[in-house]
Amino acid sequence: MLEWADTYCPRAPRLLKTDDDMFINVPRLLKFATAPNRVNATKTIWGKVVKKSLPKRTTKSKYYVSPLQFPGKVFPDFATGPAYLVSGDAIRTLLGAAGGERYLRLEDVFVTGVLAARLKISRVHSAEFYNRKVAPHPCAVQRGIAIHMVRYHEQFDLWRKLLDGKTKCAS
Repeated sequence: MLEWADTYCPRAPRLLKTDDDMFINVPRLLKFATAPNRVNATKTIWGKVVKKSLPKRTTKSKYYVSPLQFPGKVFPDFATGPAYLVSGDAIRTLLGAAGGERYLRLEDVFVTGVLAARLKISRVHSAEFYNRKVAPHPCAVQRGIAIHMVRYHEQFDLWRKLLDGKTKCAS
C-alpha cells in the first residue's frame, strides 16, 4: 500500500487505508481532512487509536503474534486496521522504515504502531472512525467516516441513508 501510494500518488495530501468491508462516508471524510485544525497537519495518522493493547499469545487467536514477531509485552499505540487516514508526508517515511523493522503480520500494528512510534508520527484518535458495525440509522451513518462489517449488498442502502436529506440529526 505504501509503495503503491509513493509510486503513483506521491503528491497526494492524504492516504485512506480501508478494508473491503467498510462503508466510507466520503463527504464526511473530505470535511474531516480539510478542517482547519487538520488541513496543514504533517506526520499524522488519524483513526480509532488503541492504547496499551497486549499481543495475543494464544495460537488459536486470529490475531496471534509470536514473541519472535513482537517481543514486547504491550503494542505501541496504533490506529485499528479497518480504516485510518495518513498524512501524505508520512508515506515515504513509513515505507523507508518498513524494510528495517522485524516483520509483523498485523499491518495496522506494524504501520501505525511500530513504525509510527519509531518515527515519531502522531497517532490521533478520531471518534468518526467507528471501525465497527453501527445501527443502520441515517444519523449514525451521517456522523461516521468509516463503518465496519458492511457487506457489498448493504453499501447502497447506507449510501441512501447518508443522502436521505429528510432526517435531521443533532450535531
